[in-house]
Amino acid sequence: MYMCRNNKIRTYLIGVMGIFIIALCQCGRSKGRQIDLDGMHVQLPDTLKVGMLNSPTTYFDYRGTPMGYDYELMERFSKFYGLQFKVVVGGTISEMITWLDEGKIDILASPVPVTAEFQDRALLCGPRNVSSQVLVQKNDVKNDSIVKDVTDLVGREVTVQNDSKYFYRIQNLNEEIGGGIKIKTIAKDTISDDDLLNMVWKGEIPLTVVDSDVAEAALSYYPGLDISVKVSLDQYSRWAVAPDAHGIAKALDKWFADEKDKEKELFKKYYHLSKLEIFDTPNDGLEDLKTLTFANGQISPYDNIFKAAGKKSGLDWRLIAAIAYVESHFDADVTSWAGALGIMQVMPRTAESHGYSPQEMLNPVKCVDVAVKTLSDLNSMFEKRVPDINERENFILASYNSGPGHVLDAMALADKYGLKSHKWDDNVEVAAIMKSKPAYYRDPVVKNGYFRGKETVNFVHKVQSAYTYFKDRT
Repeated sequence: MYMCRNNKIRTYLIGVMGIFIIALCQCGRSKGRQIDLDGMHVQLPDTLKVGMLNSPTTYFDYRGTPMGYDYELMERFSKFYGLQFKVVVGGTISEMITWLDEGKIDILASPVPVTAEFQDRALLCGPRNVSSQVLVQKNDVKNDSIVKDVTDLVGREVTVQNDSKYFYRIQNLNEEIGGGIKIKTIAKDTISDDDLLNMVWKGEIPLTVVDSDVAEAALSYYPGLDISVKVSLDQYSRWAVAPDAHGIAKALDKWFADEKDKEKELFKKYYHLSKLEIFDTPNDGLEDLKTLTFANGQISPYDNIFKAAGKKSGLDWRLIAAIAYVESHFDADVTSWAGALGIMQVMPRTAESHGYSPQEMLNPVKCVDVAVKTLSDLNSMFEKRVPDINERENFILASYNSGPGHVLDAMALADKYGLKSHKWDDNVEVAAIMKSKPAYYRDPVVKNGYFRGKETVNFVHKVQSAYTYFKDRT
């Protein structure tokens, strides 16, 4: 009897284990996609976990749409192989190299310096990028004092972030040329690379130093800067996978080799195309407004569309017109560098969320319809957070320009740093600008990462200026 009972238990356990093993095998088979790379069979996960730095070029949120040079490369790679991917934002390259080893991510899709340290810890693969540190100055051909060689820096003042790689490089360069460079430092936590570039562009400082890839991207915002003088040796970088992930590395290398021309097009989008239509201008927009004639009391050829949309939504049609003016100067056919479309510069993802195709945004009636629905949705979102309707208008405009996530982040930062989260001027707008600095966009209260806050602050100011101007004349 005892033997019989033991045999039954043994048989039962073997059956359970068999079912468990079969389930595991089926589970394994259901996950992943096998691809053939020149006779080598490679298994890729259905959903890749991709580590990325949040930065102005790698990965960021723009008007509610994820963007970035490395992000779009990853998007295209995944689409080519029929995969999905999930971004895991890291704070440093070293941290994400550790994640590769721990299996938290499959690919590190941010520039990893090709150094002995990282080559010992990861398998570098994918895109091959080269950068160096460069001197940034105004490109004034009439100015004989423009720096053409590092030896010309003797007696010049160079402003850099304190305790940064730029500071140490310019310090070493000063020793290499025998001294004479006037090195001015600013605390890293209070200023970003972009702030320094902007200061050179505006003539507030004469010279600074940044990485060449950052400088190249900045030229699309700050035309007229010279970045031709190198102050360091070239630094090479690539993406990375775990040391034993040869299959993924081979898939990445092959895809990038085959797609080199398309990669160049994408590089041009992020590093060369002008982005001035959405950035800083020396005035508040009123000088441009004075070119409008207001013939027969009209602001634009699209007034009837604005009035119909305003009547339907309860919005002042002149506010809708002001947004259209700032976004497109009433050009219904324009497409921005980021893909925003039409007279109201609607992003494709926003159009689709309201049941329209992106191309339909070139129809001003449909484009204004989507814009007004978006404004109404934003009003509902902020109604309780910002009870005062006049104050709320700024938050709605800011969210229309940047996406609500960045505005909510700025409100959280305002709360944390003693500012009023329900006030825009001198409060949340300040926190929005703070989000361009790593110390703040990596703050635990921030959920949407890096943000070019100056653009949105300027946008709100320009729309409000145009709105006031239109109300005074109609």
